[in-house]
Amino acid sequence: MIIVRSPLRISFFGGGTDHPSWFNRPEPGAVLSTTINKYIYIQLRRLPAVFDFNYRVAWGMLEEVRCLSEIQHPVVREALKHYGGVDDSGYEVIYNADLPSRTGLGSSSAFTVSLLHAYFGNLGRLCPKSVLAKEAIFVEQKLLHETVGCQDQMAAAYGGLNRIDFQPDGNHTIRPINIIPARRQSLEGSLMMFFTGFTRSAETVEKRKVQRFDERVQEMRNIYSMVDEGEKILTDSRRSLSEFGELLHYAWTEKRKLDTSVSNSAIDHYYETARAAGAVGGKLLGAGGGGFLLMFVPPAAQPAVLSAMGELTFVPFQMERDGTSLVLYNPDLTSNYLPASAKVI
Repeated sequence: MIIVRSPLRISFFGGGTDHPSWFNRPEPGAVLSTTINKYIYIQLRRLPAVFDFNYRVAWGMLEEVRCLSEIQHPVVREALKHYGGVDDSGYEVIYNADLPSRTGLGSSSAFTVSLLHAYFGNLGRLCPKSVLAKEAIFVEQKLLHETVGCQDQMAAAYGGLNRIDFQPDGNHTIRPINIIPARRQSLEGSLMMFFTGFTRSAETVEKRKVQRFDERVQEMRNIYSMVDEGEKILTDSRRSLSEFGELLHYAWTEKRKLDTSVSNSAIDHYYETARAAGAVGGKLLGAGGGGFLLMFVPPAAQPAVLSAMGELTFVPFQMERDGTSLVLYNPDLTSNYLPASAKVI
């Protein structure tokens, strides 16, 4: 049995520029993001041949099926098809999460990274984080044909507070943002996250935004430029972190211009309520349309913001550095099969 956990992420700036439809124009693409101490967990083991099914997948439903093609979870089905062998034995895959899916925290990609980490590990191949990130991008964009970017897979694999740059040749570079511990703690202590209660299909919102890239070139360039500015604010100890909050507010105003599906009247109401209570700025995380609202709030104003946002669930968090990691590693190597076509070899 193998158990893997991969972190969820908060994207501060640059979201959307990590999509191939943007950086392959070519236009520069980059994001500034951090992973947090909220995780996706995948437990994987080979099933002994004593059941009347070959695969058990427990997620939002329980699946017990004989054939891979019968599995309804698309990532599990397509990943095992692509990387497994025709003589591969069955598997049990159990999913757990600290926070709900479809809420703007990159949970889908954290799931994909975790599954690949566990599956390759069970074959005795503990892959570098760079491989896990690339393979997760391949699964989501090529095998599943999803309209997704490349930042979530990188964040889940590597972990940490990073700047990630995206190149037209498919290469991605990740660079940790090095700030002194006291400043990191101040940033962490100024961030508040609230669950709006709405979940949404990120792909639906993302498709609408991607389709409008030609109409929103200047907004996208503005969004990209905030990555540089956000990095400068964090790494220059002479600058007030409140500038980071103000930049988040600007990022939200630009993001809302990309498509009407990014926000709605309820989200706008909550955002303005937090600002009126003392928040400097913030944004809706992920593609938009629902999920978690991140606000930058000076510590002195946090009690007032908590009171004003009482209708929503406040979710405390900390930034994390580890990325995807093994919780339990006890692989079954009795059938160490991986086809020569598999890219991870």
